[in-house]
Amino acid sequence: MKTIAIILSCAFIAPFAFAQTGTTRETTTITTTQTVATLDSTHVMSVNAFAPGDKIVIQTAPATQPITVRLDKGVTYVTEDGRAVSPSSIAPGSHVRLEFIGDGVDRVVTRVILVNPQ
Repeated sequence: MKTIAIILSCAFIAPFAFAQTGTTRETTTITTTQTVATLDSTHVMSVNAFAPGDKIVIQTAPATQPITVRLDKGVTYVTEDGRAVSPSSIAPGSHVRLEFIGDGVDRVVTRVILVNPQ
């Protein structure tokens, strides 16, 4: 009788002794969205940085990321009514419209139109 009690006790305890201990891993995925600006000559853009003859960094809206665009070697700088302006009149905070040639990474600015010059 003792033997049967011991065997039953061992049989009852065995699953707990060999039970797997598990770890729970929690994974959190964070997704962020970024508004990407589309560039065309109808948008008035704010200048963030400007290097005459090299590049211009513009932002189309406060919610968009700044975009850097290369300037063509023969880029022209004009006001809205077509009068030529000096590149030095374009500074961070200026508002411009840009005219382009090319697509994607080959896109370059051929004309910078200064909007409402101060």
